[in-house]
Amino acid sequence: MNISSQRYIDYSIVDEKIRELAQASETSVTIPTWAVGEFAEHDEELNIVCDHHHTLQAAKEQGWTISFEITEHPEGLTGQDLLDACWMDSDWYDVETGDNVWA
Repeated sequence: MNISSQRYIDYSIVDEKIRELAQASETSVTIPTWAVGEFAEHDEELNIVCDHHHTLQAAKEQGWTISFEITEHPEGLTGQDLLDACWMDSDWYDVETGDNVWA
């Protein structure tokens, strides 16, 4: 599951991303994620969307194909350490459904 704790989206940036990607004739995007690991509350691996939230929103709005590239955190963080280091402005949520993964 690909998660984020960044809910804030600046729609002027989303509009800019839509224009940039359309101009490049893109109809798909790859969003980088960092591997968190598995937690008892979930039956699958968790990955944090670490950047490109506005590109992700642009792709959703345009109905483009979205894929996620899973990598390791540059400093080797995983698990709760990675979650703590990457927390932004909201509860953690599934970026594909918008549903909170922890209350």
